[in-house]
Order: sequence, then C-alpha cells, then structure tokens
Amino acid sequence: MQQNTAFRLTVGGADGLRQYHLHSRWVVKIYVQTYLQLGKYIRLEQLIDGLWQPANI
Repeated sequence: MQQNTAFRLTVGGADGLRQYHLHSRWVVKIYVQTYLQLGKYIRLEQLIDGLWQPANI
C-alpha cells in the first residue's frame, strides 16, 4: 500500500463549518495548532485507501 498524505480538516465555529484539504503534514500541524488556540472545534481525517479515516498528528 502506498502512503497517502491527503488530509481533510473540518473547522467549526460560530460562522459555520469550513473544510480544508491539505497535502502536507507540516501545514496540517500549523492549522490544527492555530485553530485549537482560537478555541475552534476541529476534526482531522486522512485519506486511506479511498476512505476518510480519523487521523492524529
């Protein structure tokens, strides 16, 4: 199996939900850290074998 670095980050707040599709683990870490500091809800998923699976950074 091939390692896939596609991530989907869902961020929630008072203004609704936003989704980001990212391809760099480094960029994902920055987004997650920033949104956590802002107190936003986040959900991180990684594309594995064509399915989005919960991910940890």
